Amino acid sequence: MSSVIKVNACVYSRKGYERESNANSFYMNGKFMSEQHIDNVQASMENRGTEYLFTVADNMNCSDDDKDTHISILKEINRYHEKITVSGGDIKSKIKELESKVSDISRLITSFLEMSKVPAEDPRWGIGFGSLLISDGQFVAATAGNCRIYMMRDGMFRPLAAETSRAKRMIDALIRSETAEEQEDVTLPDEDPDSLVVVSDIYDVAEGDSFLICSDGLLSALGEEKIEDILSLRSDSSYIAFRLVDEAMKRSSSGDLTAMVVQVERRYEGSSVRRSQARSKQVKNRVDRISRAPAITYKYSRKRGGRYQGALYAVLIIVTVLALFGIMYIIINSMINTGKDTAKTDPIPTITATPTSQPTSTPDPVYTPDPTDGPPLVDETPTPEPTTAPDGEVRTHTVAKGDTMSKIARTYYGSSDYALKLCEYNGISDPDKIIIGQKIKIPPVEMLR
Repeated sequence: MSSVIKVNACVYSRKGYERESNANSFYMNGKFMSEQHIDNVQASMENRGTEYLFTVADNMNCSDDDKDTHISILKEINRYHEKITVSGGDIKSKIKELESKVSDISRLITSFLEMSKVPAEDPRWGIGFGSLLISDGQFVAATAGNCRIYMMRDGMFRPLAAETSRAKRMIDALIRSETAEEQEDVTLPDEDPDSLVVVSDIYDVAEGDSFLICSDGLLSALGEEKIEDILSLRSDSSYIAFRLVDEAMKRSSSGDLTAMVVQVERRYEGSSVRRSQARSKQVKNRVDRISRAPAITYKYSRKRGGRYQGALYAVLIIVTVLALFGIMYIIINSMINTGKDTAKTDPIPTITATPTSQPTSTPDPVYTPDPTDGPPLVDETPTPEPTTAPDGEVRTHTVAKGDTMSKIARTYYGSSDYALKLCEYNGISDPDKIIIGQKIKIPPVEMLR
């Protein structure tokens, strides 16, 4: 019988203060896979399933283009995860295969560093690996090098797959062995003595379990006590992972910082087919109970219906009246604004023509009729027309309220294109700074071309 586990997980990874690049990498159940050289990265996931694989690695990706050598632990982990997902099997066989792969990769990287003659103090020698495998309601942890895995259950904090756990199991095996006195070396059951990977015992998954897979830089910066305090917080995985890295960044740490937090939210027992059958059976029983129940009779109350109907009518009338008042207000306000806009028209510019000398002409003789000739005639004096400057003369315009150089040019020349040339002619540097009463000389258009 398989168990469906609902988990939420989050990982934060940041480059250390004394590192040129982030050598940590992680793998989150095939959804997120981070290679090295990513200085700051964060990823989170939430899923329901029967099998999960979470991994953090340190300095387990290396390459040499000259020798055409490329080693990546994450690519091997991805192939391994795809294989166990398709082929299946029990959790013990799965962790044995993972242990073998990690041991081979670790030996290969160590040989590569030795052949490259990398100094012993180089950070690339700090190889680390930590992985958590959850399968069919059980989990097992595996570590190698400087990565660590911790577990929090019911307020109890404990490390998983540590060297102390291996020593304890070795002592237990020594005590249980009947021929321990005759053996020089003690080998743990189902464990390779030459393996570089420490594998924990297999446990059942429980709701509320929290796991932390961290790098050596995070552990050296915070210590196990501080990690226990933060991991015991009643918060989601995103906040706990961020808090761990943030607290480590406040301290002096030379290594890269990576914290992957995995929380078990729910555990569903049994297969989905059984759950669907049980659910359909419950629905059927509920329908049968409803069909056997007596019919429900309703007593209609005319007073209650009339009261609700009257209240509804009152609300509709109030809303209608308010809407009418609003429409009337908008119409009146628009009419008032239209009147204000009409009143604010531009004043007609006053044109002052410069008086010019007119040629004197001899007045025509006035005929004076004889009084005896007839009734007196009305003396009709012709109305004088305004004199304008002849072509080629310069006129003068007095600036009135609302005048602009563009408007003056449009008035005299029929186009506002002459505004700038008119400013140059009058020595005006800024067309917007003319004042009321200022005299503007209006030359002929030929002089502005």
